[in-house]
Amino acid sequence: MEDATKECPLCGGTMHFKEHQAVTQVPGNPKPATTTTREWVCPDCDYFEDADEEG
Repeated sequence: MEDATKECPLCGGTMHFKEHQAVTQVPGNPKPATTTTREWVCPDCDYFEDADEEG
């Protein structure tokens, strides 16, 4: 992502791009499943939204 900040629609603060990975081990499956979540987070008011795939 070229610009990792944008304006919060709720409070007007600066939102930051965050990417989280969750690893889940499924019983009987030797390979853990990894899920990636991309979202915009506002540290001022705790507002968040999913990041668009196209940017």
